[in-house]
Amino acid sequence: MPDQVRVAALVDGHLLVVEQYHYLVGPLWQLPGGAVDPDDESPQAAARRELTEETGYLGGAWTSQGDLFPLPGTTSARVHLWRAEHLTSGPAAPEPAEVDLRVHHVPLADAAREALRGRLRCAPSAALVLAVAASHRQG
Repeated sequence: MPDQVRVAALVDGHLLVVEQYHYLVGPLWQLPGGAVDPDDESPQAAARRELTEETGYLGGAWTSQGDLFPLPGTTSARVHLWRAEHLTSGPAAPEPAEVDLRVHHVPLADAAREALRGRLRCAPSAALVLAVAASHRQG
């Protein structure tokens, strides 16, 4: 399993959250992200690519939020977490398997509440939302 990325993209105080049906778990809210190409891609390049493909947003200021091992007993694959701000809107270009993907602009505080309530059931997404919300309150 390749490493993965998730992006907490902030646009006008709102977090970009994608909703998509996954055949293993059903409809799911999560942050934009996907796989890092292990042959020739850095985690940041993968995060930028995935954000643009799924939402159309690009550019901006990027900050690493660390990484997680989502299934350490099964795989050494990590999920690299990123925060992106000051983004520019552009056209999305989802992959064929993402044609049902919908992008929501959710206030950051609401996204944190939804993570705590279990609506954001993607564990790395929930962890990143809560971390960004906590740093936003402190800053």
